[in-house]
Amino acid sequence: MADREGIYQSELWKELDVSSRTGSRLATSLEEAGVIQREEATYNGQRTYLLLPATKDLDFSLLTAGDMLSPLIENEEEIDPIDSEAFTQWILQLAQEER
Repeated sequence: MADREGIYQSELWKELDVSSRTGSRLATSLEEAGVIQREEATYNGQRTYLLLPATKDLDFSLLTAGDMLSPLIENEEEIDPIDSEAFTQWILQLAQEER
């Protein structure tokens, strides 16, 4: 299963050791919550669903403060937020936006 990005619903029940009814309810709940997408499929000659991770639009605004990008992702090196002037300035910019 590592060579694909999803799992067949019928295989999930086996992995979780639950009934198909319980597994179906679980998959439906996950789909309604927007966590997965279900695509009709045939697996081992039986109809089932392929469960795939839901795609979501990325919200990059969470990484910015004004026109400043978070210094925690800008640099290749690890930054200690407590001792980082860039991080302090970024936090201050966020605080100004909240006002």
